[in-house]
Amino acid sequence: QLDGKKWSCEYQSGNNAITIDAQVSQSLYVFKCDNSVITVKGKINSVTLDNCKKCGIIVDTLVASMDCVNCTSVKIQVNDKAPIVNIDKTDGCQVFVQKATGLDTEFVTAKSSEVNVCLVEENGEYSESSIAEQFITKYKDGKFVTELYEVVG
Repeated sequence: QLDGKKWSCEYQSGNNAITIDAQVSQSLYVFKCDNSVITVKGKINSVTLDNCKKCGIIVDTLVASMDCVNCTSVKIQVNDKAPIVNIDKTDGCQVFVQKATGLDTEFVTAKSSEVNVCLVEENGEYSESSIAEQFITKYKDGKFVTELYEVVG
């Protein structure tokens, strides 16, 4: 449902046929959806997934950002460009970006686990990389320094 420049998609369950025909000035807010797939056609300013479980979203182009907050087991696919993907308080998130257009995408994560980024080749094959979850902070040279914590073994 469109209200002004904001699309809302709320409380959908088991619906794999949700399609939004977006315009560049519009945004989409997806709330408490479960086992559903949302497809956004065209350019959209921003998309927010909030409190969704086992959902997928397919977006052609994002002008500003994709935000994923308080979600579990979600999949995000960007077919063209997304400047930034914010993932906050989410457990289980796979983000698919096109290798040809998605290498400039920035990923910001906080309080999240099991976050993977998949670079999709033109032939449909993809390589998957995980986003770091653990860090170590040490006092060095008069200040605290945080680094990636890698478990070896």
